[in-house]
Amino acid sequence: MSNDKKIVSKEYNKGKYILAFDDSSIVEIDEEIYFKNYIYEKETLTETFIEEIVFDTQLQQCYKKALAYLINGKRTKNRMKAYLLNKGFKEDVVDASLEKLILNNKINDKEFIKRFLKVNIKPNTEIKRDKLIAKLIYHGIEIEDAIKAVDKEINHDESSY
Repeated sequence: MSNDKKIVSKEYNKGKYILAFDDSSIVEIDEEIYFKNYIYEKETLTETFIEEIVFDTQLQQCYKKALAYLINGKRTKNRMKAYLLNKGFKEDVVDASLEKLILNNKINDKEFIKRFLKVNIKPNTEIKRDKLIAKLIYHGIEIEDAIKAVDKEINHDESSY
């Protein structure tokens, strides 16, 4: 019972509920999370439940930020992770967002490689293998995957990458 906190006030501001507790702590919860979890003023919540709804809020904010970043073009998993961490999201929140992005096929490194090579390898032009590999690495593709994919495309190798 000692980990329980009672909501003493709530305030709504721009899609978020700011909850103040009897121990003087304050948390900010996305309104969707607030209603989805049936949270009411004067209710007593466990510390674990508060941590869960705060995480869910951060996950939702992180996912929305990732989707906004994808509007400007496809991204690799590594590039997206670096972007989200740079925006101040915690690593566990970023990792959960990346899982959701991959599950929803918003990020797909294999498709990124295929599209990249299709755009950057022109028929009847000299192929600069090292330059293609370097560009893929710059976009966040692991070095081994970049080498394998470029060599496969250049040699028209039938094995998958």
